[in-house]
Amino acid sequence: MQGLQKNMPLWKFKLSEEEYEALKQTLRCHTSDLTRYGEEAALCYAEWWRRDYRGAIPSKEDVAMGIGLHRRLGDDLFMAARKALQKHGYVFLHSLKGTEYFRTLLNQGGLPVNYIKNSGNIGCFSKFLKELVSELSSINLDWKEVDSSIIQQFNCISYLGKAFRNENIYDVSMQIAHAIIVGEKELLPYDDTDASLAELTKSLETAYSRAKAQRKTRPLSLHWKLRTFGQGQGNLYVNMDVVKDISSDSIPGLNITTCYSFDVFVAGTLVGKYVRKDNVRDEEGNIQYAVYTRITVGMHSDILWTGEPVVEVKVRCDNDDRLFLTIAGCYPPNFDYPQVFQMLDDNLYSMSGAATAENNMAIFSHEWKNDESLPITICDKELYCNAFTDELELQNSKTGEDVKLTNDFTPYTVEFSGNYISWVEKSNYKLLSTIPFVRVYDQEKNRVHNSTIKYRFRNDNYIKWRSLKSSCVFPCGLVDIRVELPDGHTVTETFYSIGNLKFTSDNESVFSTNIICSCGADMLPKINAQDGVDITELGANKWMVKRSKDSKFTPSVCDFSLFCTGNPTLRLSIAIPFDGVTVTDIQGNIVPNGKIVSLANLTNFCVVSHGGYGKKRNIDVSYVSDKVEDYSLLKHLRSKVIDGLVSLADYNDLIVRMFNLYGANSFDRSSSVAMNIYGTEIFIRKFVLESTIEDGKIRVIDSTEEDTDDFVYNGDVYAFPVGDDLPTEEFFVVKLERIDDSENLFAFPDDLNHQEVVVFSGPEARRRMIPKYYNREAYDFDKQERAARSSSNTKDWYEALENEDVMMGKHWKDVCKAFDICSRYNLPFPTYNGLKPLGRNSKLLAKFVIAMWLNEYKDVLSQDIDRFEQEMVVAIHWIPAKIWEECINEFMASVPEVLQPMMFGKLQSLVELLQELFNSTVSTDIAQAFAAFLVSGNVDAGRAFNIADINAYCAKIHGLSDTNKDLPIAKFSLSNAYYNQGQRLLPSYRVMLEAAMCAAENTCLQENCIDLFAWENREFARIVNFYRKYFKETYSDIFFKTVKYIKTLDR
Repeated sequence: MQGLQKNMPLWKFKLSEEEYEALKQTLRCHTSDLTRYGEEAALCYAEWWRRDYRGAIPSKEDVAMGIGLHRRLGDDLFMAARKALQKHGYVFLHSLKGTEYFRTLLNQGGLPVNYIKNSGNIGCFSKFLKELVSELSSINLDWKEVDSSIIQQFNCISYLGKAFRNENIYDVSMQIAHAIIVGEKELLPYDDTDASLAELTKSLETAYSRAKAQRKTRPLSLHWKLRTFGQGQGNLYVNMDVVKDISSDSIPGLNITTCYSFDVFVAGTLVGKYVRKDNVRDEEGNIQYAVYTRITVGMHSDILWTGEPVVEVKVRCDNDDRLFLTIAGCYPPNFDYPQVFQMLDDNLYSMSGAATAENNMAIFSHEWKNDESLPITICDKELYCNAFTDELELQNSKTGEDVKLTNDFTPYTVEFSGNYISWVEKSNYKLLSTIPFVRVYDQEKNRVHNSTIKYRFRNDNYIKWRSLKSSCVFPCGLVDIRVELPDGHTVTETFYSIGNLKFTSDNESVFSTNIICSCGADMLPKINAQDGVDITELGANKWMVKRSKDSKFTPSVCDFSLFCTGNPTLRLSIAIPFDGVTVTDIQGNIVPNGKIVSLANLTNFCVVSHGGYGKKRNIDVSYVSDKVEDYSLLKHLRSKVIDGLVSLADYNDLIVRMFNLYGANSFDRSSSVAMNIYGTEIFIRKFVLESTIEDGKIRVIDSTEEDTDDFVYNGDVYAFPVGDDLPTEEFFVVKLERIDDSENLFAFPDDLNHQEVVVFSGPEARRRMIPKYYNREAYDFDKQERAARSSSNTKDWYEALENEDVMMGKHWKDVCKAFDICSRYNLPFPTYNGLKPLGRNSKLLAKFVIAMWLNEYKDVLSQDIDRFEQEMVVAIHWIPAKIWEECINEFMASVPEVLQPMMFGKLQSLVELLQELFNSTVSTDIAQAFAAFLVSGNVDAGRAFNIADINAYCAKIHGLSDTNKDLPIAKFSLSNAYYNQGQRLLPSYRVMLEAAMCAAENTCLQENCIDLFAWENREFARIVNFYRKYFKETYSDIFFKTVKYIKTLDR
C-alpha cells in the first residue's frame, strides 16, 4: 500500500483470487500479532465484502470467520485494519452516532459483486438502482454529507430483498447513484470493465437520462407510511412528495405578479422552499403562468399524524399571502374501506407501492375483520390488520360487500379539492360543504380523465351507487365518494356533508359572546361543556359563552356535537369569538407582557382576534438592542391583525423583515424584534438560551424567565471542532450525549479528540441556544475576550484565504464545509469565523462560489444563498465582471495542464450555477442574461432613465405604510447621472432607485462609487439588500438597465 493515492478504495487494487488467499493465509499464520499486519487486514476486509459477503447485517466476527480466523479475533482484526487506514490518511465515514469505522472498512470493497451476481438478485437490485436514480434526480442533494438512510424514505426500497437492507448496501447504492447523476464513472464502486456491470451502468445512465427528460411541472401531493410496534400499536406518517418544478396553475390563488418565492408547510412543518425560475409567456409576450423550482436540499423526515381528518397544507408566499390547499393525499387513509400498505422495511410500510410486493398489510375497520385479523390501534382508533402475500378476500359484516385485495398497487393518485373550510378548527370527519373537484393523476402526475366517479349515502343502507355530478345535492350526513381508476382499482373517501351549516355571533365583548348555529332541520347541534368558560343556553341553537376576568387561561375554541338521524355524531370545534385581541400559547394560557419568544417556536403561540370589522387593529413591529442609541430614529412596521385564530408563525415574514432592516445580530443577546399586539408586547429572538461549560460538560441555561427551576431543554446539542491544526477530514458535526435531564447537562463523545469546538442546538429545537465557542480545557471566556479572539481569528482567515489556491487550498475546503454545516443545522453563517471575510471582499466571495462549485456544494449554496446574503450583508451580483474574469483565470492557471481540457468543458456548469444563484436572489427575467454578461463581458446597449421610466418604477414601490415611512432611507452618492436628479421624488423612491444603481456601479467597478464590500459602507449594503429582497423585480430591472448604460458609456 506504499505510495497509495489518498482515499483510493482498496477494491481498485483488483486482487486476484490467489493474492486474496495469500493475504488470508498470512493473517491466519500471525493471529498473535495481527497489529503488525494492518494493511493485510484492511485489504481482507475489502475483499471479504466484495467477494464473500452473503447477505444480512455483517459483523466483525463474520469478517474474521470469513477469512479463517476464530470469531474471538474479530475485534483484533478490526483494530489492525482500522489503524492501517488511519496510518494511510483515509477519511472515515461519520454520522451523528460517531465515527463509522466498521462501515468505512467494508466500503473499501465497493459493490459486493459476488453476492449480487450469484444470489439471483441482480435483477431486483438493478430495478432498485434505476428507481433510486430516478428518485434522486428530482432532489437537490448535498453529496458531501448525504445520509444514505434517506433511501428508507423511498418506495424503491421495496425492490430490495431483506438481506440487502443494511447501511453498507445503502452506502454503495448512493455511491452508484452519485456517479451516474454527476456523470463521473470513476466514482463507481465497482469495475465498470466487467461486462455484466458495464451493462448495469448503461441501464442506469439510460434511466437517469429518461428521468431528466421527463422532468416537468407537477402538482403537490402527499404520501403515507405506516410503522407498526409491539402490542398491536401503529403510527401513521405523512410527507410531501418531492416535486422539483411546480406550475403556478396548480396552486389556486397564487399571485404570480407579487409572489417570487414560497414555503410549503405540511401539518405546520416546513417541507420545501420554492423560488420562481421562469415566466411562461404566450406569443404576444403576456405571462400565462410561472414555474417555481424547489431549492430545498434533501427531504424532510416523515411527520407523525396526530389524528386530524385533513392534513393542513399551507403555502406561505413572500408577498404575505397564505394559501391553504386540499391536494392528493391530504386526507388520511380511509379505514372504513380496507387499505393496503406495502412493506418497505421491518415494521415499515408504504401506502403507495413501487412494485408487486411479497409482504403486504391490509388495515381496516372492525366490519371487515375475519378469523385471521389482528387488532391494531392507530392514533387511539381500534382497527384490524391482515398480513398477506398475493391476495386477500374480505367481506363487510354490515353491508355484505366483498372485496379482493391484491399485491398489485395502482400508480394513480386521486385529489379531492375545493373544500377547505376556514372556520373549522378541528373535526372528527372530513367535511364537505360543496361537491368536491375530483382529479386523477397517473404515476408521472399527468392528469387523466377516463375515470368514473360515484357516490352513495350511509343512511341509505349502503345500497345504491350514483354518478357524481356538479349538480348533485347532498343531504347532511356521511357520504362515500368512489373513484374507479383506469386500471380497475378504486379509491373511496368518506366525508361528512354539512350542507349550509355555519356559525355566527352577536353581542361580542372581551369576556362574553353569543354563538348562533345555523343548520338544516335534519341536524341538531349541541355545545359541549369545557373548562375555562361558562356556557348558558339562550334559545334554540344559541348560547352565551363567558370567561373569567381574572383567569390567566382562556380557551380559544369551543366544541360542538352535531346529531343527524342515521349518522354518527359529528364533532367539530370553532374559534370562540370574544371581542378583542388575545395572545395565548396553544394550550390557551394568556401570554404575559414582556414574554421572550424564540423565532423557531412561533407555532406554539396564537393571536386570537374577533370583532375587528371596521376597527383598526394593528400589530406594531420594531427593533430592540442595547446598541441602539436613539429609538426615535428606528422604523416601525405595522400590519393588520388577521381575524380569527391565527398562529403567531403567520407573522413570521413581518418579523424577518424587521431583522433584515437592522440585521439578525444573532450573537447580540439584547437584539430582538418587539411585537406590540394590540397592547401585549412580546420580544422575538432567534436564540433564547445560553450555555456554559462545567468540568468539560455543557450546561444549557434559560435566562429569559425569572423562575427557571423547572426548565428542561428538550432539544439535542451538537458541536463541531475548530482550530488551525484541524484536518479537513475531521471537520464534522458530533452529537453530545445527554447525561442529566433535570440539570440540562451534556457530555462530548469519547472519540472527540479536539479541544476547540463550537456548541449549538439542533435545527429541530423550538428554543435554541446561541452558538458558542469553547476550549474544553479552559474556562468560559467573557464577552470581551470572546470578541477579541473572534476578531483575531477572522483576520487570520482573511490572510489564509487571500493567499491560498482555491482548487487545493485547505482553508477553502473548510469554508465550503462550514457553509454546508451552517445550512444543514440552520446556524447563522457568522458562527464560523472563516466565512466572515467573504462578506467584505469581492474577490474572496467570487473564489468562494468557485470553491463551492468545485467541491460539489452547489445545491447547498443555491438553497441558502438568500439567507447568506442577508446575514453577511453582501450579494453575489455585486461582484464585478472583471473580478470574475481574474478569479476564473487564476483558477484555470492552477489546474494541471493535463486536466485543463476537462476543466474548460466543465466551466459551463459554473455559469449554470451563477444563473441558479441569480434565480434565487434577483429577478428570473435578468438571471440568464446577467450570468452570461459576467463571464463574457458582452451586454446590450443601454440608455439613461427618462421621467416616464422613473414614474413607472415609483408606482411599484409600496411599503407597508401608505406613506412608505417604513422603508429605509440613506443618501447615496453615485458616480454618474443615470436619471434626471431634478425630478421630485419621495425619499423612499429615490433611495430605491439609487440603491439598485449603486449596486450596478459596484458590478461595473466604477471609480469613486460607494464600495458595498467595505466595512464602513455596511449600512449602505444592508439597505441595498433590503430593496433587492422586497422589491426584487423593480430592483433587478433598474440594476441591469444601469449596468447596460454604464457599459455603453464605457465603449
